[in-house]
Amino acid sequence: MKKEIITLALAAFALAGNAQILKNDLLKGYKEGDKLEKSVYNEKTAPIVMNMWCGAFSSKPNTNPSPTIGKELVYEGYAEKGPSINIGGYPAGTKGARFSIYSMTDGKQYGRGTFYLSCLVNFSKLGANGMADFLGLSASYVGGSNRANIYVAREGSDRIRFGTSLLKVKAETTMAYDYDKTHLLVLKLDYANQKVSLFVDPELSAEEPAEASCIAEGDAENVLKHAIRAVSFRNRSGFIGNVGNFRWCNSWAGIIQNGE
Repeated sequence: MKKEIITLALAAFALAGNAQILKNDLLKGYKEGDKLEKSVYNEKTAPIVMNMWCGAFSSKPNTNPSPTIGKELVYEGYAEKGPSINIGGYPAGTKGARFSIYSMTDGKQYGRGTFYLSCLVNFSKLGANGMADFLGLSASYVGGSNRANIYVAREGSDRIRFGTSLLKVKAETTMAYDYDKTHLLVLKLDYANQKVSLFVDPELSAEEPAEASCIAEGDAENVLKHAIRAVSFRNRSGFIGNVGNFRWCNSWAGIIQNGE
């Protein structure tokens, strides 16, 4: 009996060590209409507020209000549930943008290997010409140090395109996608090969797709070397949409899992 207990304990320890979903349920406890931010980082060296959405640090005070919580997004085959963040929704006359940050760690554990950020997004209006970022991964838990972003742009009058970046190197999808439709986005950081890839509406099969929708490759001046510490959301005036159902994983398998 004692031997069986030890065996089960070792198996549980091994399973935990190989966890594929590192963070999920990033909007746990929120309901529609709630404010997203629970606090604000007023100093660059402020202590971390773990696993919580806060206003990102800014050297100039940002008077735009906290984003709010919106409707649930659903994508067939994607198991992550729950509400979303409203994109835009500022009072009339508001200009500019506001960064909100979900601080995951103040350590370096997310700085080697491969990581994936998956989410659902639905846009009905874009308020900028050209590619505009709305989601990123920051090397600082207080914000302001994104290493990879997800972008969106208008394509004609009735379609949109997405893009990604590795620091200052950017790439865009060649395909266009529908407004008012929920899309699954998967951002992949590959430290070993110095690549950031974006998959748009990928097939949710056991194997990672052989080709990404677009890839940004590092160069001598754009190198993935700092660990990721936070998810960064940029709320822009003039936009209307929703983003949510986030997962932070260390393998493709984590994206397609039914749960933790």
